[in-house]
Amino acid sequence: MNYYLLSAVFEPDEASFTEQQPQQLNFYHTEPKSFETPPIVGLDTFYTGRAMSDFLKLGIGLLASEQVQQIFLENQFSGLQFVPVEVHADTVYHSFAFMNCIADYDLLDPVASNAKRFKEVIGGYAKVSAEKLDKHKFSRSAITHDCFTLSNYKLVYYVNERVKLALEQAGISGIAFIPADFATAST
Repeated sequence: MNYYLLSAVFEPDEASFTEQQPQQLNFYHTEPKSFETPPIVGLDTFYTGRAMSDFLKLGIGLLASEQVQQIFLENQFSGLQFVPVEVHADTVYHSFAFMNCIADYDLLDPVASNAKRFKEVIGGYAKVSAEKLDKHKFSRSAITHDCFTLSNYKLVYYVNERVKLALEQAGISGIAFIPADFATAST
């Protein structure tokens, strides 16, 4: 099965968003999250545009529209939890959710990826220049989830071909699919 990196794509006049205090959303720990009140995400005011795609851009991840959430539910895609958020733009939206990866795999080739600043507190690298997967680790891994992140670099989302096709067929906006990139020689 083929795997793809989800890459955020800004639609015309689309803005990005920032989580407001207290900041509770993070994806450094791949575990289910639950909040008594939804975290608040606000429109970055330095953008003149106010357009919103199906995937809103958040500095620490992506927010999925209700349509995206429905596609995942209907197809029973695994590996993600949708955490409801309150989005403050020109009005308040309750239909978006933070995409929280609850599945991770040790697939990064840190040398080929030029990974730097491993931090124990986040359990991974803080910077990766050119993300590349290790072919040997990948071939030995039994990937059982449709969506996942990497165990030592959480700033990415990977999906399988089933997810890619379902989102493309639905005409979902604000995202692109980049084939997984492998190191030429594993280190």
